[in-house]
Amino acid sequence: MAGPISGADNAPLSFRCSRCGNTFSIEPKGEAICPVCGFNCGVGGCKILESSDEGY
Repeated sequence: MAGPISGADNAPLSFRCSRCGNTFSIEPKGEAICPVCGFNCGVGGCKILESSDEGY
């Protein structure tokens, strides 16, 4: 059974920052801090997106 954050096997998950709109990858053991504005997405309710690294 999958956990609360799951997606397609080939689609990495990303946060979309609620403050500035930047999208950045979710690190399994890292902090969920936006690298652009410093907003803490771990407590700020940022949207979780499936992203592609295929370069379309």
